[in-house]
Amino acid sequence: MLIALEEYEQFLHGFSITDCVVRDRSRFTFVASRILSEAEVEEYERQDWNTSYREKRVLPFMRDDPPGDQWGWTTLKGWHLFRGGAALAPLNQFVGVDLEGHVFVTGSGISEQEDDVPSFRDGGPDRGGIRKMKTIGGHLYVCGGARSVGKRLDKNRWFSHTQAMPAHPEAGRGGFDDIDGFAEDDIYAVGGKADVWHFDGHRWKQLTIPTDTWAESVCCAGDGEVYIACYEGLLIAGRGDRWRVLSTREVNLGFRDLVWYEDRVWCANDYGLWTVHEGRLERAKLPAEIAVCAGHLYVNDSVLLAAGFGGAAFKERGEWHSIVACPEMEKRLCEAKRHS
Repeated sequence: MLIALEEYEQFLHGFSITDCVVRDRSRFTFVASRILSEAEVEEYERQDWNTSYREKRVLPFMRDDPPGDQWGWTTLKGWHLFRGGAALAPLNQFVGVDLEGHVFVTGSGISEQEDDVPSFRDGGPDRGGIRKMKTIGGHLYVCGGARSVGKRLDKNRWFSHTQAMPAHPEAGRGGFDDIDGFAEDDIYAVGGKADVWHFDGHRWKQLTIPTDTWAESVCCAGDGEVYIACYEGLLIAGRGDRWRVLSTREVNLGFRDLVWYEDRVWCANDYGLWTVHEGRLERAKLPAEIAVCAGHLYVNDSVLLAAGFGGAAFKERGEWHSIVACPEMEKRLCEAKRHS
């Protein structure tokens, strides 16, 4: 593992990893939310599961720095559901956005809260809450409810695609949970009840896929195909107007993240990691300390990063490396406290 027990206690003890980002091969960033006590869970429930109740942490990890200097953290209080992405232009930075459009940026000598993502009524991209982000053509793209799509141009500067899309006629049935692209003139956004759209560099077009179930995630893959994951593990592949079903609800929980790495699609949910290779969906065969790092995936600069409640690990040049195994560290921490 690439974390000392003292570092784990300082940075991650009492928190669970809820997202991960690869800025480049040597710089990763994790998002973590505080684990609630039983009394706090009851209060959380009374607040209708308001995600701002849970304190968040942004945790940069500098892989090539000396041991003891690799980890950092920033606390965010009152922030809602919070996701991160890598902006490679105009600067190499982690950019995190919560459901309310609050923005936090760190990297390239900067660590600060920026202005909120502009709302649709002000000419901005946020029409229904920001849910996901991806790096496309070096820029960070965001997507969200009510068919929100935007591109971060620079600090406090956003380009809105939302105005180019009509709102869904039935509230709650449309909107985007994920976005990806082969290039900035070949982008797919998915979500809602089979609400799938394509941007060709000039206009957005709604597509028809062979299901009417809810779409959760999308990957524009290295084999030239687009993969869309829907509820209960339904997986669809194709491009443009031609689609086919690869799997029919073989997994109980849908896939939160789909990414292309090496020669296949990797799929993640809280129960584990799967791969799609030559049209076949299979559970990934991984060592136990790697398999527990399920939940979220991010690929950049030839590195695959996996992270979740059980910890974090990355794959590079065909080999997996454990960053932190949370169950093991919690066990060691309890033993250390018992003997102190």
